[in-house]
Amino acid sequence: MHIMGGLYRELCDIPSWDCTMGSGVRAAMATADLSPGSELHTYASSADDAAIRALLSRGVTVKTTARPSSIVFAYFHPLSSPHVEPPREAIGHLPTLRVTAEAVLRFGFLEGDATVTADRAVYDPQTWRNPKPFSANGSTASELALVLNELELREATGIDNLDQAARHLINETGAQVVVVKKGACGASVYEAAGNVSHVPAYRSSKIFKIGTGDIFSAVFAVYWAERKMPATQAADLASRSVSLYCETRTFKFDPLSLSQRLPVAAVAGARICIEGGTESIGQRYTLEEARFALRELGMEVMCPETEQEADGWNADATLVIDDGLSQHALIRIRKAQAQGRPIVVLHERLSTTVSLTKDIEVTDDFASAIYLAAWAAGESVAANRS
Repeated sequence: MHIMGGLYRELCDIPSWDCTMGSGVRAAMATADLSPGSELHTYASSADDAAIRALLSRGVTVKTTARPSSIVFAYFHPLSSPHVEPPREAIGHLPTLRVTAEAVLRFGFLEGDATVTADRAVYDPQTWRNPKPFSANGSTASELALVLNELELREATGIDNLDQAARHLINETGAQVVVVKKGACGASVYEAAGNVSHVPAYRSSKIFKIGTGDIFSAVFAVYWAERKMPATQAADLASRSVSLYCETRTFKFDPLSLSQRLPVAAVAGARICIEGGTESIGQRYTLEEARFALRELGMEVMCPETEQEADGWNADATLVIDDGLSQHALIRIRKAQAQGRPIVVLHERLSTTVSLTKDIEVTDDFASAIYLAAWAAGESVAANRS
């Protein structure tokens, strides 16, 4: 597998993360065992030597074009928007990378571009900011698959309806496949022949979201572009691999481990009640950040502590931020539990506690709490429909 992708330093405050990865390095690490002899084409500075040595030790061939300094993505938590240093507008444009091969995975870059000539190519633009069409820089492929998230698809087409947008993109680009990643709700696979299929997300006990899109595209590219597996089957293996990576942050995607992943039934529009403290800035910030993250996943959200119209609002699941809960919140939580509503608790500090002893999921990680709540709400919706 030939990979064209970025090599960037990634920082995260909570949980702590400091690693030089980026789309290219992470994809190359993911394909090292699946596609021995993989080759990465990227830009790098002298500060990136350790990451290159790690790739070489895994048997990956690395071809670099010099870059004057590192590029850093800094996150507060894995679901937050990153701060980029140097600023995007200050990053110069370097010479275009070029590769000709049978199977190629191409990502978008901040500091340059990549021109591809391939039998089969997978293109992940990696940005919603005016994503460029695959062929805009002269890239060609006998067969093309596009991998985008929902926002990237809407920005690329100007069409809000995802089904219409995917069909439009197939018609405009001549792609054989468009894969639309939907976060907690899995992914949809659109094929030029007219087939549409859904691939679920798979459960993981921890959710570390930085780079999961890189993993998805890399594994999909190996199975679809290189091994010529049907697109839906390749996307399913990619989704299973994302689940395993979220839980372990390692690059071991053996068939047995993938076969044991369990699908989850997140549903866009599922309703989630958030219970949390509001007396301090920190408590209110966490509550609002959770509200924003869940809405980004397509959930409907209500917080009784801050919204007057909460009475009569029936939730499918409750997310409890266990810090400074009011007595009214505790009463509502116990009532929800008595009614059999799924409850997920974000319990970050030992000094706080919710006295619930059964039928709840507890995590000390913010991003994990968000996804577990979305999955719980979706499974509740599915159970009520059956």
